[in-house]
Amino acid sequence: MQRLAGNSFFAFAIGLLTCCINCHTRAQSPTPQELPSSAFDKVSKIWIAEPGDTSLNRWDPRQLFEDTGVVLEWDSKKTVLVRASATNKTTIPGDFVVRIEPAWANASGEKIHRWFLERQYQSVVKNGKEAINSGLPRWQQRVILAEMIESYSAMRKPNLAGILFVSLAKEDCPQLLLATIPLPWGETSFADSDLSRIQTLSEDWIAQESDAVQLLGAAWLISGAKRLNAIETLERLAKNAKNPIVSAYARAQLWRTVPPAEILSERLPRWLAERDKLLLPLQAGPTMLLAERLQQAGLSNLAIPEWLRIATMHGDRYHLATKAISNASAGLRSAGRIEEADRVQSLLDQYKTENLSPK
Repeated sequence: MQRLAGNSFFAFAIGLLTCCINCHTRAQSPTPQELPSSAFDKVSKIWIAEPGDTSLNRWDPRQLFEDTGVVLEWDSKKTVLVRASATNKTTIPGDFVVRIEPAWANASGEKIHRWFLERQYQSVVKNGKEAINSGLPRWQQRVILAEMIESYSAMRKPNLAGILFVSLAKEDCPQLLLATIPLPWGETSFADSDLSRIQTLSEDWIAQESDAVQLLGAAWLISGAKRLNAIETLERLAKNAKNPIVSAYARAQLWRTVPPAEILSERLPRWLAERDKLLLPLQAGPTMLLAERLQQAGLSNLAIPEWLRIATMHGDRYHLATKAISNASAGLRSAGRIEEADRVQSLLDQYKTENLSPK
């Protein structure tokens, strides 16, 4: 039965990819004059971060700028929107979008997004394909696909999340959505069968043309028999990947190869600096891995603040936040800080969700 389910899902993933490819033949986005007045009844909101360091410890933190309008395009290079009463399109760098609230083009997209926000992950993955095929603009299809990937990650199914991410990576994907890449950021609660499946898939992914897909494959092969090949691939991507996010994530995955005794040397300040250069939504995974490595080095006093940072700043990353809360609570309890541990543990009540076991 599991084998049948796997084959069925591969067919589903291929169908999704075909849909994505076909969308590239669409007509050009409309001009401001071609948009009906009703298009401005409900506009999307986007938040743009100013360039620079993103550390929360800076005296002068990065500012966020809010903009609204009808979004025509959103990819890795640009966000194109039309503001109300405007006669021209406005183009904003796509790689500094830190948040977006879409004005969904139809009820199907809006429903999937609502389920995702409500952590109804089973419903998201079950009905996401229907929403993608419902006539949404290409950029909204990408958002739904990213939410499906994140849903499978929340369900502890990295193999299924990875299959969908391969489809997303073949697109001109905005950097914000690249944060959904299902890398092993330190979580360990996976079924052996799921780990076996994703490592088998990774042997193909590491040989693909896409840097992001190679990163996905190499990260999951570090702990297997092809460790040396995986490390070589990560080192190459860390230096030469075309996408700076892929390079940054490859460098972060290489933290897993550093012996615990060496972490407190010059490596920790460098790791913190590399993490803080990322846009805040892209910092969740590296922060989780940083905390795990500090814990492995016996530095729970340094790991606890990083876990709490995930719990407070990245609550939308369900699989990371819940693990971080549990780890922070356990660390506080081991340190004899029982009252603080209880307060942190109570945060898990905010993450109650449906049964995540696949049906």
